[in-house]
Amino acid sequence: MPSARNASTADLPPVGPARRSLAAFAAVMTLPYLVLKIAWLSGSRVGLQDPEFGHGAGLTLLNSLTMGLDVVALVLAGVFFFRRGIRAPLWLVLPPMWIGAGLLGQILVTLPINLVWQAVSPAQPTTGEVPPIDGWVYGMVYAGFAGLGIGLLGAFAIYGWQRWGGRPLPVAGPRSRAALRAAAALAVLAGAAHLVLSDVPLSNRLVDLVISGVAALALMGLTRPGAGRVTVVAAFVGTGALAAWGTFLAVTLLVPNDLVGQASVDWATVGASLLRAVAGFAGVGALALRLRGR
Repeated sequence: MPSARNASTADLPPVGPARRSLAAFAAVMTLPYLVLKIAWLSGSRVGLQDPEFGHGAGLTLLNSLTMGLDVVALVLAGVFFFRRGIRAPLWLVLPPMWIGAGLLGQILVTLPINLVWQAVSPAQPTTGEVPPIDGWVYGMVYAGFAGLGIGLLGAFAIYGWQRWGGRPLPVAGPRSRAALRAAAALAVLAGAAHLVLSDVPLSNRLVDLVISGVAALALMGLTRPGAGRVTVVAAFVGTGALAAWGTFLAVTLLVPNDLVGQASVDWATVGASLLRAVAGFAGVGALALRLRGR
């Protein structure tokens, strides 16, 4: 006679080697960043060259928040690894994966571009100043982010197809079409404001403008009857990138910390970043209405 546990999982789709391998890889990729953050929050100076760097309350807060995001990614990897994860509540899967897809998806896009840019750019003259953080820290962190993005987004793609792939996309209602158009216009406005007002490298602003445009096009595409799942994915990731990176930059500038070190707040960049975040949240709200057929 089958056990109660086997009976309760008999109707669940198998995880499969691809989803399980990607989820396990994602879990492993969270560990270097997690260990580094725990070390810093415990007072370790590993990877830090400036004896005065990192002692402030602002950077402690930011390290705690980013470590929390890494813990959430580890939990999601567990959800995608185990068979029972297919029954996880939506609030545990979709909101954090929306933010995670935006954060990690943009890193996967921009990291190769930045590496090529650094390779072809002329060498900058050295100033003689010792950077506060060792170079290997950036290499380890962004390699971990890239691996986490590949593993977590890949596992989520398989998980999402198993859980929702068989459902037809409902017809867009008048409320969702109006919301999608408004959110698309806001995404374009946010991208243009960020390009003009923000004090970040031009290459970053141009990439962010492209992402805003992709999000806007995907949201507009969902107003049409023939919209498919690729458009849903583009809107999901694009709005997540707007919300995640807009919020991250605004918080980093508003919370006094050693990374930024500015004497006064750059309100133009903060305002443009908050507008990007608002556009991302408006976009995912419109997407939710669209998926409900309203």
